[in-house]
Amino acid sequence: MEYLRGLNLHQLVARYGAQPESRVVYILTQICDSLAEAHALGLIHRDIKPGNIFLCRRGGAPDCVKVLDFGLVREYRTGEGEAAEAGGAELIEGTPWFMPPEAIQGSVPADPRSDIYSLGALGYFLLTGEYIFEAETIAEVHEKQLNAVPVPPSQRTTNSISPEMEEILLRCLEKDMNQRPQSAEEMRTWLLATPAATQWTLEVRAAWWEDFERQPAGRSDETAGATPAPMPAVSVDLSSRVEEAGGDNR
Repeated sequence: MEYLRGLNLHQLVARYGAQPESRVVYILTQICDSLAEAHALGLIHRDIKPGNIFLCRRGGAPDCVKVLDFGLVREYRTGEGEAAEAGGAELIEGTPWFMPPEAIQGSVPADPRSDIYSLGALGYFLLTGEYIFEAETIAEVHEKQLNAVPVPPSQRTTNSISPEMEEILLRCLEKDMNQRPQSAEEMRTWLLATPAATQWTLEVRAAWWEDFERQPAGRSDETAGATPAPMPAVSVDLSSRVEEAGGDNR
């Protein structure tokens, strides 16, 4: 198994706070590359979230992204946009804060645009240090994913966010799959056209990692910070809940 020294994106935000747009663009474009490869093989990840994206220095390249944990991966029929093994509307799998509406509702099968929604939620988190929706329970998170309109990220941080970047993220978070970027390649193209796309330079990346690696051993694994850890991926079996309640699904 490949050894990775670095930190995941939840640890990054917990320790260093909201990230500059230039770095977020650099990270998201790499994730788009990974997702494009998976989607080309007919696979959707279904659990893109900060804890599953790891940053490291690989082959001398600083800020290299690794997409981890394909535990919820599913095949889909690329020609038809249908799930090869539909889980049905009675089983919800994923991480609530990063789960697209169609995965909660079960109204249409998930496809690559579902990963795009999660990627938009991830970008929002990186830029603001906040989840797109705040809630106390999983049920409340699901309800907001289905019905609430996200507050523009520029209104939830003092960091600079370009109108172009904000529009990309809000397009990713559309409830209607047809209104989102239609592929990881399309989203990557949009990201590279933003004003900050060339600002997270090799020199800046190298300097950040040199400072990071000078920290005391073990410090890189800390997750201290005010940002709460996202819930792990969950499976909610709605049918069993109905049966336990005596069949009353009101």
